[in-house]
Amino acid sequence: MRAAGRLAGMKRLGLLASLLLVFTLLPGVASAAAAFPKMDAATVDGFRWTSGSSFGTYGARIAALENHLPARGLPEILSSANRKARPLCHATYLAAALNPAGFCWEDANDDKTNDWIPQGLTGSGDADAATGKVGGKRVVATSWHTPGDTMVRLSFVDATGLGYRHVLLVEPTSNDNFAVVQGHGHGMTWIGNRLFVATTGGVVRVFDTTHFWKVDDSSGVVGKGPDGKYHAAFYDYAMPQIGAYWYPGGGACTNAPGTRPCLATMSFDHSDGSIVTAEHIPNAAGGRVLRWPFDRATGLPQLSADGTVHAKEGFVSPVWGMQGAVSRNGYFVLTGVCPEYAGVAGDHPSCLHGGVGGTSTSRLSGRAPVNSQNLSYWPATGELWLMNEQLRERVTVHVPWTTLTGRS
Repeated sequence: MRAAGRLAGMKRLGLLASLLLVFTLLPGVASAAAAFPKMDAATVDGFRWTSGSSFGTYGARIAALENHLPARGLPEILSSANRKARPLCHATYLAAALNPAGFCWEDANDDKTNDWIPQGLTGSGDADAATGKVGGKRVVATSWHTPGDTMVRLSFVDATGLGYRHVLLVEPTSNDNFAVVQGHGHGMTWIGNRLFVATTGGVVRVFDTTHFWKVDDSSGVVGKGPDGKYHAAFYDYAMPQIGAYWYPGGGACTNAPGTRPCLATMSFDHSDGSIVTAEHIPNAAGGRVLRWPFDRATGLPQLSADGTVHAKEGFVSPVWGMQGAVSRNGYFVLTGVCPEYAGVAGDHPSCLHGGVGGTSTSRLSGRAPVNSQNLSYWPATGELWLMNEQLRERVTVHVPWTTLTGRS
């Protein structure tokens, strides 16, 4: 009888666990809170960026190169769009109450192959918080990498008309030539005219939307070819790097928690004027989320007296495989693995997690697109934008911040 009683008790506990799992998966129901601790100030202050002489060096090279390649602006990139996105066509897994809206990439290589893989996300809502537009248009900007991280490109999408164009990121190497930017294109954010792109885990490259170069698209060469013309791997436009930031002593980092947190995602917190970065740790929690001060007067990260940028605040995330982080008024939304998929192999829908830095996070309602990546918040419209990388399921979508988080 005692053994039978224990068996019955185990069955009741199993049923209770099953009901609890179902309950936590229902739309509109958040999972239990997990600690989101704040890092100590001394540790955070030890994370620093330097830009060296990069802005002066690249500035001089760009000025010389633009004797041959006149600077073009973003309006030309948008007006000459040569690809067409589609209205939202794949499942988003987001709760229906959020009324997700957005688009799918062109029904060709951008959606159906891994020749290029999307990663970073930002847009005109970051560039101009007051209007949410650049040149009168709502614009989405994304970063992509090749499978071997041999090249990085950006896409600029007219979010209304859905026309878009890719541009190749390049680094001026002399007064007469440039080379391809390599890396993963982990994350990006757009402030004013400047785009900040984490191309590798420890390096942030800076670009300017008033500097695009029209090049010859007939060759896979990057830079000046044997024909004397400038090329960008068959693309019509190249975008030159104007400067960079990196960890002093080198930009290396790893996907395991090490001395330097990898910069696997970027966003801009419009409420306190800081750049937010986060590191991705595969199959584990513990990725660090950092705030970096920003100087609105210069349009660049704020320098301390020692000439470097000091991180000003940090947290340790409880979210498994964190891929994106954005914050507003102290409240964070993070993308990562759903609790029920932690440690489970395969591709699964992601989850959005929300919480207050220094306190806790919990899973927000519903799920999110499979392998969701970066996040971007647009103050002018109250939209939270997100994007995923999953082959043949790629979506770029937005939902209302307030409906998702219950916060203004």
